[in-house]
Amino acid sequence: MRLAIRIVDLNEKNVNDALNVCTDPSRLSDSNLVAGLKIRRKWLLSLYRKVGPCAKIAYIADKPVGIVQYTPLHTVPYLKTRRRDVLYIHCMYVQEEFRRRGVGSELLEAVKNEMSKPNRMFRRPMCKMLATSARKHYGYIQFGLFKTKGFQKSRNNIDYALVCPLSERETELELDIPTTKPLTIKERGVKIFFKPTCQYCRSTNENIKTEIRQINNKLKIEEFNLWTCHKEALRRGITFVATYINGHPVLPMEPDEFSKTIRRLSRPGKVSQT
Repeated sequence: MRLAIRIVDLNEKNVNDALNVCTDPSRLSDSNLVAGLKIRRKWLLSLYRKVGPCAKIAYIADKPVGIVQYTPLHTVPYLKTRRRDVLYIHCMYVQEEFRRRGVGSELLEAVKNEMSKPNRMFRRPMCKMLATSARKHYGYIQFGLFKTKGFQKSRNNIDYALVCPLSERETELELDIPTTKPLTIKERGVKIFFKPTCQYCRSTNENIKTEIRQINNKLKIEEFNLWTCHKEALRRGITFVATYINGHPVLPMEPDEFSKTIRRLSRPGKVSQT
């Protein structure tokens, strides 16, 4: 029997549902997760007040079971783009027990339907295309599902490379966001540039800090929210999360490789000469 799925726009009253849908309740005693939830909540409400409903929540029997989170591409402050007709999907998540039951499809269809006509986010010009990351995120269904729903991989920056035109007449699939090539900077210490779009951001940052301190506990470590510290991100050429260690940028990679890289760069004496 087909599930009765209800799709609701984000508002100030259901923002906690947006957070809870992808939060493991058994981890709510984790102080880093609690801190991350506060960071994401603040970001979500700020974005909502700026652009309007920036997420859709899927409910089954009044229980939030899925979410899709998005914003116009040109409102992402650490990106330079001339396009004013692209919606960027940050992420989509469906609770494991409700996957392969149509929840993700209904969330995507609701976004497509809204963006295919004038709306609060897009009036002139109207939205012509959806874009999202082509990375295969562990624990997320988005890459595989998007590929079955009309998204195609383009030559764009990998973090914006899955695109879906909303009309057959739209043929311009390339975005003007260059491939991420952060500058190497002559500096000491660690700077972690993170996205506030996920409540596990603080946990991830703390894991990075722990690995670095095991090698060199004298390095100063700072955290930079890409949305509030966007000027520094733009100066460095960052278009996605990045960790700077003694001036060397480290981009997302496989966990084992990432661990080896940050540990190598954290050794005493490793400083960029650029």
